Formats: sequence, structure tokens, C-alpha cells
Amino acid sequence: MSLIDLISVHGLAAAYPQTPGRLRHFLADEPLLGCGSLADAARRLPPFHVEQRVHDAADGEAFRMIPDAADAATTIAEGCADRTWIMLRYIEQLPDYHALIHRLLGELAPAIGAVPSAVCDVKGFVFISAPDTHTPFHFDAEYNILFQISGDKIFAAYPPAPPFLALDEREAYHRSGENMLGWQPDFADAGQQYLLAPGDALFVPHAAPHWVHAGDAPSVSLSVTWQSPASRAAADALALNPLLRRWGLRDYDPASAARTPWLRAAAGRIGQRIGLL
Repeated sequence: MSLIDLISVHGLAAAYPQTPGRLRHFLADEPLLGCGSLADAARRLPPFHVEQRVHDAADGEAFRMIPDAADAATTIAEGCADRTWIMLRYIEQLPDYHALIHRLLGELAPAIGAVPSAVCDVKGFVFISAPDTHTPFHFDAEYNILFQISGDKIFAAYPPAPPFLALDEREAYHRSGENMLGWQPDFADAGQQYLLAPGDALFVPHAAPHWVHAGDAPSVSLSVTWQSPASRAAADALALNPLLRRWGLRDYDPASAARTPWLRAAAGRIGQRIGLL
């Protein structure tokens, strides 16, 4: 049995890689994504790959870890999340979830390409969110498909360009991993909002800023992320920017670039390898 509706895959082919796109999937009854199995996964993962954060943060600064939180596996087993946001990070390291994720990618290959030639650095995350959880405005420097398993949420996606995402913020991410973004009230009506219910999925382009708000029931979502040769090249080219600016040369801005910066990327990789960057 297919995991993703075939018509959805055709639709994704038209949207990929630059435009958000909806899909339909058949994962809502997948045993590995039920609370019992996810509680077991939380026990099997390294503790530092199980995060609990406050569920009602207004901004990135408030979206903090809960160091003295109750045991995440117990919270999940008792009905998922009540008043916390739980992330199971890098769930693909567990063999059964690895197989599920790569089965999904196999069905998506006609739209996004095959692993590992066109799709690489594959990662999996499960988000278990209390009712009314708000995930603040941020971006992820990867491609992403979010599969809604239970509950519902609103996902608001924005273009990966100013004023929503500035060049210095993209560069900072590749230095420090910081991905939270400042929020402006006039952004509220600028994003494209998607209501995701069980059986819905959303493709999110590389580095597209977004915020997420869960509905009035606990929510479970599976996020499958990856890189492409083009996105890897963009990261390497961004690493070269500080040196180019010191030399008075034009830097690389993904928001305005028409083509993949293969030469800049090669120079960036060499610079990182020899310690110049």
C-alpha cells in the first residue's frame, strides 16, 4: 500500500523546489507514529535528542527548554502532550523509523529525485505538541515535508527573502545554528497559511521562514528533511561571504541569485578545509 497519494506526488513535482505544496498521505494509522510507539522511541533515542520546550512561547527567546520536565516518554504514553512541546530529533537513527522515512522518500523520488544523488542528509523529527502550542517564527536551512498525523495545526510559510529573512541571518545560521527570527506585526498577513489535519502534508522550501500553531487537541507531526546538491552549494557559498566582503568583492545572496553558485561553493569548501574561513 502506498504511503502518499500519487496525485499529490505529481503536484509536488510542479512545486518543487521553490514553492510550498500540499500533499495527502496515509500515515494517520501508522503504528510507529502512535503514542505508544513514540513513547518507546523516546526511550530508545539518546536523551539529548529528546527535547521538551514551553508550548506557549511568544517569540524565539521564550521558546526555551524545560530542564526539569517530566519524563518525555511517560508524557507521550499518557496521551502525547498536555502542556509541553516535545521533539524527537533524528529519529531516522532508529532502524524502524529509518525504513519508514526511506520508504516515503522512495515514493517522493519522481518529484524530488532519488537518494543519495539528489536527496542527501536525510533527517527525521517528530513533533508532539500540546493544544495551542505556538512555535515561533524561524527558518530551517533544509527542505522539509511535514506530515500531520493527529490533531491539527496552522502552518504559515513565508518567502526566504527580506524582510522575512535577511542575508546576515542566513549566514549566522551556518556559523552558529541560530534559526529564530525577529517578528514584526505587519508580517501577520504576509504569509501563506495552511490548515493541516490528519492526512495532510506540506512541502516547505529550503530556508522558508514559518510559524506553527497547534489546534485545541494534542498534535503529532512527522517532519522529513533533506538537502540537495544545490542547497549544499548555497551553504558553502554563504560561508565565503565574510572573506569576500573583506576583499571588497560582491557577496552571495540566495534570495537574489538566479543560478546555483557552484564556483563560489567550491571556493568556500576549500577555504573551510584549509582554515581560511
